[in-house]
Amino acid sequence: MKRHCFLLFVLCLFVSPAVAQSQPIKVGAAELNQGDTVVFLGDSITHQRLYTQYIEDFFITRFPSTPLKFHNAGIGGDKAWDALQRLDRDVLSKDPQLVTILLGMNDGRYQAFDHQIFKTYETDMTELLDRLVESGTTVSPITPTMFDATAARAMLKQRPRDESMLREYNAVLAYFGTWLRGESDRRNMQSIDMFSPLNQLTRLARQDESGFTFIKDAIHPGPAGQLIMAHAWLENLGMQHGVSNIVLVPTAKSGFKARVTGGAVSELTNNGDDVIEFTFTADALPWVTPEDTAVAAKMLKLDHKFSREGFQIHGLSAGKYSLSIDGTQIGEFPHTQLAAHVELQRFPNTPQSQQAAQVVALNKQRNETTINDLRRHWFTFRNLQRTKRELAETENEQAKQGLNEKVAKGEQQMEGFEEKLVQLEQQAERELAAIYEAAQPQPHRYVITKLK
Repeated sequence: MKRHCFLLFVLCLFVSPAVAQSQPIKVGAAELNQGDTVVFLGDSITHQRLYTQYIEDFFITRFPSTPLKFHNAGIGGDKAWDALQRLDRDVLSKDPQLVTILLGMNDGRYQAFDHQIFKTYETDMTELLDRLVESGTTVSPITPTMFDATAARAMLKQRPRDESMLREYNAVLAYFGTWLRGESDRRNMQSIDMFSPLNQLTRLARQDESGFTFIKDAIHPGPAGQLIMAHAWLENLGMQHGVSNIVLVPTAKSGFKARVTGGAVSELTNNGDDVIEFTFTADALPWVTPEDTAVAAKMLKLDHKFSREGFQIHGLSAGKYSLSIDGTQIGEFPHTQLAAHVELQRFPNTPQSQQAAQVVALNKQRNETTINDLRRHWFTFRNLQRTKRELAETENEQAKQGLNEKVAKGEQQMEGFEEKLVQLEQQAERELAAIYEAAQPQPHRYVITKLK
């Protein structure tokens, strides 16, 4: 019942204006068109549905006229071998145009470096890359993320760990990631480095607070850490650019004309420079990020780099001016600041930021309900594959008997698996389509008034 209300709420939020023509989106080596699918393949760090959610928010608000499909294919505890077992149904059946892969945290097995463990990871990851390449999709491998030994030491009473692991595991992940980036280069794949920014920004923050961490449990980044990951994903694949820019310049006839990128200005009128009005319809919305990611957003200067909404007026007489949008007071600015530029994405009360925040809230709800259920549904399949593997590798007859019973139970639990999976996948697609509908930009009336 809640999910039906979700769809009705979204559809009632906005009456969309004419939708802009769909344009291809260049994402790394991939060119994505309307209806194309992006798959995020990974382990529990992907299963958290945070960096993936923030990336979805970016594409939904930045390219509302080119709706994509997103599929989170993360399962907690997975290694590269596990991903191979579900590759056909969980990834390739989606006919993806872009697959990014975040694995390795579990492949290192939480111990000091062991060459045989690395060789297993290398073998399985190589097969995974081979199969994805054979499918014809674009692949962007992601380095394993950071293991925070400082955070792990702070919780040793709750979770004891071997000292050699604490000293070496972040280096183990660095080694895995360095191999993966080299393998990506060899294959002409555009890789994504999430390891370096997490480490670098953690060290930067610890200059002021020695115990600072983005990863309280040492393994799974929290919201701020996951925003750093989303930033790395987008930046490494070339998605860094602003939303719009509006420049008003005086004309010879005592009026103003608009120079615009990222949208269209209409109905521009003015009474000298006492009152200037116009309607602006943007092509996109700003990328609004959740409040619990604010520390990372500030460190990354995220709004300026990814959501800049520039606004300038030249030729104003000296004084102070008020800006309102759709009757909402945005701020008061001296003429010198307006001539230099104002960045509207820094004002959360603009109608476009408010709309974007509603879109983000809806996508969060989708991820916390339907997508969560979808990913949890896969545990039955994953656990059965592991049991079958253990059975195939076991020579002890007594152990085999117990494993045979476990396999039989797992196969019984798999009854109806596909039917339920299809239901969840269809529900996720319907909800995403409704969120795109809610993300269509609206025309807004800007009024600039000179203050007496």
